[in-house]
Amino acid sequence: MQERSARQDLECDKISLERQNKDLKTRLASSEGLQKPSASFSQLESQNQLLQERLQAEEREKTVLQSTNRKLERRVKELSIQIDDERQHVNDQKDQLTLRVKALKRQVDEAEEEIERLDSLRKKAQRELEEQHEVNEQLQARIKSLEKDS
Repeated sequence: MQERSARQDLECDKISLERQNKDLKTRLASSEGLQKPSASFSQLESQNQLLQERLQAEEREKTVLQSTNRKLERRVKELSIQIDDERQHVNDQKDQLTLRVKALKRQVDEAEEEIERLDSLRKKAQRELEEQHEVNEQLQARIKSLEKDS
């Protein structure tokens, strides 16, 4: 934005200097008709030279600013491409992690189901063991009873 403003200022200055230069040349041409150059003619000539030098300096500055602007625009474009690449990389990683999380959740669900199944089998086996203990105790009591009777 500042470069654009500076560029516009330089263009305005250039136009103004060219106008002044034309005016000075017109004055110079009219004063050349005089036989003896006056002090004002020398002063105008000196002023013209200064304006020419100023114009050249501003044109050089304009060229430098344009070059700098082009370099900055290239750098912005490079950084924009880099940011887009990094954004895509992050999105790819996010997608991979999402898939990994889903797979892990599925594994957790399967493991929980297996734990429930095994717990159910354990409880069933525990009940059967307790029933066998009761049957065993009943049989032991009957054996003792039969041994006493005989």
